[in-house]
Amino acid sequence: MEKIIVAGKELELSLMKKEELKSVPIDTKLRFQFYRSRFNDYEFCLLEAKKDENHASTECLNLATRLESMIGLPIVYLFQGLQFVERNRLIDRGVYFIVSSKYAFLPFLVLNTREKEQKKSEKLSAVAQYILLYHLQVESLEGASMVELEKKLPYTYVTISRAFKTLGDLKLCMIWADENRIKRLHFEKSPKEQWEHIQPYLKSPVNRVLYLDSIADGINMTYGGITALSHYTHLNPDEVCTCIIDTKRYRELQSAGAFKNLNESEGIIRLEVWNYPSLSQDYADPISLYLTLKDEKDPRVEKELELMISKIW
Repeated sequence: MEKIIVAGKELELSLMKKEELKSVPIDTKLRFQFYRSRFNDYEFCLLEAKKDENHASTECLNLATRLESMIGLPIVYLFQGLQFVERNRLIDRGVYFIVSSKYAFLPFLVLNTREKEQKKSEKLSAVAQYILLYHLQVESLEGASMVELEKKLPYTYVTISRAFKTLGDLKLCMIWADENRIKRLHFEKSPKEQWEHIQPYLKSPVNRVLYLDSIADGINMTYGGITALSHYTHLNPDEVCTCIIDTKRYRELQSAGAFKNLNESEGIIRLEVWNYPSLSQDYADPISLYLTLKDEKDPRVEKELELMISKIW
């Protein structure tokens, strides 16, 4: 193979071992040569066709998606040449590729190069917070890699990689590299100790509060605020029902006209627009709910919040 150069750096390539490809179908192994490579701190699998291959974007995307789940690394295609139209279709589909040493579409590598020039993170991002709360309330993420998290969480590989950097910078958990140099999460503390450690960094997910009179039929909403707290505790619910929704979903439903009489002052439903999706389906997850209500001055709310949190551990 000729030398592969990305951003002025020559990539080191090593043929992947048979045991690393044991879950890959035989016909796929006959079609491609599999190389392990890395750029700065990012490792990936470079796929080179042994014969001329169809550059159809849909086929490339589907194969890359299947192989990523089998190999556990981002898949990057190596092409000797691409027409302008073919290149744009691959980019639109989000397929990673290198055209000889002339062109590369590797957004996760570009991101990493920029991060090397940036200062360390000083604040916890919404995605990094989501990862921590998922670990504490849904399932342990001990030892999870970015590729594995992309399958569990509603975020892309690139977004999760930013969150890894933030978590490492703030020392909210350890980011380590295994024998294959794949970055993984490590939590040294018990869940309760982890909760106490991260509390100063956590922020309310509420970005905006609105009111409305009704929501279109067939749309399931997640409850938040006092409505959710009354579900978890003995507190009586408010007359106004509180629902939560993440920013992306809010924009989709607003554009579809799903909200009746949406305004900023009053309505039958109180709508909290959050910076990240709910971690639970029917009611806001306890820790996020705690963060939205912890500054309430009502002694009853304060007491019930503490009781709700204590039940987690």
